[in-house]
Amino acid sequence: MLPTEMVDLRTGARAAFVAIWLFGQGALVLTAGRRADAAFGFRMFPESTTLSIALSREVQAPTGQGTIVVPIEDGCWIAHDRTGLPHRFAWNDRVADPVVGSLGVTIQAAYGGAAQLARLQAALDDVAAHTPEDADTHALVADVVLQKNGREPQSVRLTSGPRTVPSDR
Repeated sequence: MLPTEMVDLRTGARAAFVAIWLFGQGALVLTAGRRADAAFGFRMFPESTTLSIALSREVQAPTGQGTIVVPIEDGCWIAHDRTGLPHRFAWNDRVADPVVGSLGVTIQAAYGGAAQLARLQAALDDVAAHTPEDADTHALVADVVLQKNGREPQSVRLTSGPRTVPSDR
């Protein structure tokens, strides 16, 4: 048999753990609306959103003044490195998400439009950051058409963070 003090200590520790766990769960539920995917939030009737993604790249204009947006066909593009050698890049080499990786088709936006836009922004930034051999692309651009619950479609343009494009070509 354990001494009374040991039993009291274990009971107090369990009560503290339960209180902290319940507080944490309550905080997750109460802050669900602040997260793009509303994780830990209850939705009796979830939204039904579809989206279509068109990918482009922002490159130097032929005149040398400013940039232009060039569409990316089938998720692949050819760009030059610093020395002028061409390289082939593919969106799906880095993007494995079945929704964000589906370009040019209308697809169901799992977890809602806001969640998919957040994931797409993260994918744009990731691909832009992990293609150092691409010296032509200043930024990746995604034009998204969202249709939430059968309402009018909305267009959203997302752009990757700025890339450092080497200029010693």
